[in-house]
Amino acid sequence: MNLGIENEEIEFKSSLAQLDEGIKSLTAMLNAHGEGTVYFGIDDNGNFTGRMTIGHKTFDDIKGKIVDLCRPRYSVELSEIQNEEGKSAIKLKGYGNDIPYSFKNSYFIRSASRDEIAEPSVLRQMLLSRDLDLIALQDSPIQELTFKEFLQILLSKGLKAKDERGFYKSHGLLNKQGRFNYMAYLLSDQSNQSIKAVTFSGTDRSSMSIRTEFGGGCLLKSVQAVLDYAFARNETKVDLSKGAREETPLFNFEAFREAWINACAHNKWAERVPPTVFFFDDRIEIVSYGNLPFGLDLANFFKGESVPVNRTLFSIFMLCGYVEQSDRGVPTIASIYGQEAFSFDDLTLTVAIKYNYLPDSVIGRRVRENAKNRLSKNQKAVLEFLLANPHSTTAQVSEVLDLSTSAVSKTIAKLKDLGLLKRVGSNKNGHWSN
Repeated sequence: MNLGIENEEIEFKSSLAQLDEGIKSLTAMLNAHGEGTVYFGIDDNGNFTGRMTIGHKTFDDIKGKIVDLCRPRYSVELSEIQNEEGKSAIKLKGYGNDIPYSFKNSYFIRSASRDEIAEPSVLRQMLLSRDLDLIALQDSPIQELTFKEFLQILLSKGLKAKDERGFYKSHGLLNKQGRFNYMAYLLSDQSNQSIKAVTFSGTDRSSMSIRTEFGGGCLLKSVQAVLDYAFARNETKVDLSKGAREETPLFNFEAFREAWINACAHNKWAERVPPTVFFFDDRIEIVSYGNLPFGLDLANFFKGESVPVNRTLFSIFMLCGYVEQSDRGVPTIASIYGQEAFSFDDLTLTVAIKYNYLPDSVIGRRVRENAKNRLSKNQKAVLEFLLANPHSTTAQVSEVLDLSTSAVSKTIAKLKDLGLLKRVGSNKNGHWSN
C-alpha cells in the first residue's frame, strides 16, 4: 500500500518525532486551501515506515499540541490506518476557514509541497478572503453524488429542477475544477451529516434524557425535520378562566424558526461541525458553529445586517423560501426575547428561546421524581427490580424480594397510581416500563 506523493494538501512525516513540523504543514495547508492532511509513519515516498506505536492517549496528545501551538483553533479528524503488513500510520486531517492560522506565532502558506513563510502582502490577502465561500471551493469527499431528495424539494416548491451538470453548476454545486463541492455533498442523497436534537432533564447538560438525530441525505430535509420536531413539541396552554379562550404556546415558534434557519444557513459547514438544538426544562438553545463574521460588529448584527459565511448555500435557502434577502431573523428574535437571547464565544453562537411556562412533560417528571423520593424501602425495591427485569411476574418478584404476592400486587398498583410504573402490552406477553 503506497500513499503516493506529497502535494499542496498532503504531507508525509516518518514518525511523531516530527509532530511539530507536521502541524506547521497543516496550518500552511489551511491558509492556502481551508483543509489539509498530514500522515505520520509514512516516508517521503509514500510508504509505511513501521515506526508508529499508537497508545490510548496518542490522539489526545496530538490534539493538545495543536491547541497549544496554533491560533485560532481549527477542526481536526484523527484516525489510524494500516497497510497489508499490519504497519500503522496516523492520518491527521484539518479543516478551517478562519484564516490566517499561525503556528508558534508565525504564519505559513503551502506552495506545492513546501511550507513557506507568508509575506505581509499574502497575509493581507488572506485577511481579505476570510469570507470566501469555502464549502463551494472544497471538494466533496464523494464525487458519485445523486440529488433525488434535493430535486424533489425544489419541484415541491414549484421550482424548475433538472438532473444535469448545467443545473448543478448554475446553482453553485460545482467548484472551479468542475468537481462536486462540499455544499453539493451536504445537499446530496449520500450526505451522512447528522443534526442532533438533544433533550436534557433539568436546566443544564448534566442529565441527557433523549437524543434524536436527523441526517442521512439532503441537508434541507434535515433542516425541515428539526422544524417539524420543534413544532410538535410546542404545546399550547388553554385558559378559560376569564371567559374568553386564551391560548399560550410554550414558545414563540417564529423566533425558533428564524434562529434555526439562521443557524443552518450561516453555520461554518467547512469545519464539518453541524448546528445543534438543545431542549431544557425552561428553554431551547440553538447552537451554531462560528462567531460573528469578520467585519460585522454587534450593533449591525442586531440591526439585521448579514455577511453570509456560505454564500451559495444561503442562495439555496433563499430559493427554497427559508430565508429572505433582508435577513430579518435576528431583529425578530431580539424583539421577542431581547438581545440577551444571543451569546457568543470563540467558536459558537447560541440563541436561547425561553419557555412561557413549564411543559407538561417537565411537570409530570418532577411529580414522579417527588413521588419516587417518598417511596418506602419495599416500594423502591419492587420498582427497581421490575425496571431492571421488565418481563418478571408477580411471583418472581415475590420470591426474589422475599415479599408476599399480595404485598407485591398492592405495591405495583400503588406505583402505577403514582405514574412510576406501567404495563406495556398484555398481562401474558407484555412488560413493565416507567
